[in-house]
Amino acid sequence: MKKIVITLLFGASLFGFSLDSVSSMLPTAPTAKTTKQVSLAQQISSQLGVSDQQAQGGIGSILSYARNTLPANKYSVLQNAVPGADSLLKLAPAVTGGASGMGALVSQFSSLGLDQGMIAKFVPIMLNYFKSNGSFDAMGILSSLF
Repeated sequence: MKKIVITLLFGASLFGFSLDSVSSMLPTAPTAKTTKQVSLAQQISSQLGVSDQQAQGGIGSILSYARNTLPANKYSVLQNAVPGADSLLKLAPAVTGGASGMGALVSQFSSLGLDQGMIAKFVPIMLNYFKSNGSFDAMGILSSLF
């Protein structure tokens, strides 16, 4: 590979650099998986005015509810449609007091400082996210839960 060196003359000063050195200073683009994960949480955060932590914890809580409610094969489809699903599940608050089902989900949202009405606001954003990414099976599975 040919190395290109550029020399600039400014007044009495001479500057030289290679394009290789410049390109190594440029930021790298995030991976597609990272971009999708961030975009879902960012969409929820910006559209609902919640913090990133609340958005990620809420997504994780909804995934936790789905994992505990759906057959494994259907949950797998949903899990695969959410980049970083395993990481998001870890951000879901622990369920206390033996709550299960929808009660557990409401408890998790409450632990995040979100009222239960926010669940109904998270779900349409997630459905739209699936739709825009062509994850129609995941869209159908999530909508069947709510």
